[in-house]
Amino acid sequence: MKKQHHILSRIFVILVILFLYVPIFVLMLLGFNESRYNSLPFEFTTKWYEEMIANEALLTAAKNSLLLALVTGILCTVLATLFILGQRYLSRKTSGLFNSIVMMPMSIPWLIMGLSILLMIRSLDFTKNMGFVLAGHVIISLPYALLVLRARMSSLDKSLEEMSASLGAGPLTTFRRVTLPAIAPAMVAGGFLAFMISFDNFAISYFLIPNGVTTLPIEIQTSIKFGFTPEINAISTVIIVFSLVILLIVGIIMRSNLKEMLGGKK
Repeated sequence: MKKQHHILSRIFVILVILFLYVPIFVLMLLGFNESRYNSLPFEFTTKWYEEMIANEALLTAAKNSLLLALVTGILCTVLATLFILGQRYLSRKTSGLFNSIVMMPMSIPWLIMGLSILLMIRSLDFTKNMGFVLAGHVIISLPYALLVLRARMSSLDKSLEEMSASLGAGPLTTFRRVTLPAIAPAMVAGGFLAFMISFDNFAISYFLIPNGVTTLPIEIQTSIKFGFTPEINAISTVIIVFSLVILLIVGIIMRSNLKEMLGGKK
């Protein structure tokens, strides 16, 4: 009976994985198909990638998304680091309050968040601009960077900072030579996560983006609305590969960080 249950559990897991990843694999495969209408038989070609590169609208949108995500990742890394370091000097009640406020965007749908920021902008008689888009992306991405840094900071041996201070090092020297090297991998991992969340975000950008400017998710949605083209398969494949590379880098960093944490505890 147990063996049968185990087999059924495996089959269920395999079916779920197939349901999630087969459509992605098909999309990537069709990006190399000769037919514009995704018809069979399959004939290998790279012309859709050539057309994608020649598509100025897609390239401009991709550049906007990359720049926006890069700035978001940097800001989230800096803000999360400052918050984590400053939180140690607050009372437990005050620290809990600030923590709840910062983490709240994780529990609010991005659609609601984008709409609420848009209504606030209009009520204050402001016009939509990239500054508000950046602020929205930072708000929703910051909690993820914060979680990664908090996990690392909680395992940091405080005696190392105390020993540095007892040897005559000032706060800046202690931070630069002791704290920063210890939390640097988590800073990089948190920044990468914030980057990916910003790069893939549609809802916040859709509500706050100014006229005449677009990001890659918005451009893809617009292209699909007016007729699906194989260039979308190509750019989607590039995004998937890019996301996997970023996740792989984050995984390697977090794995090395985890080994260091476990080694420190031993």
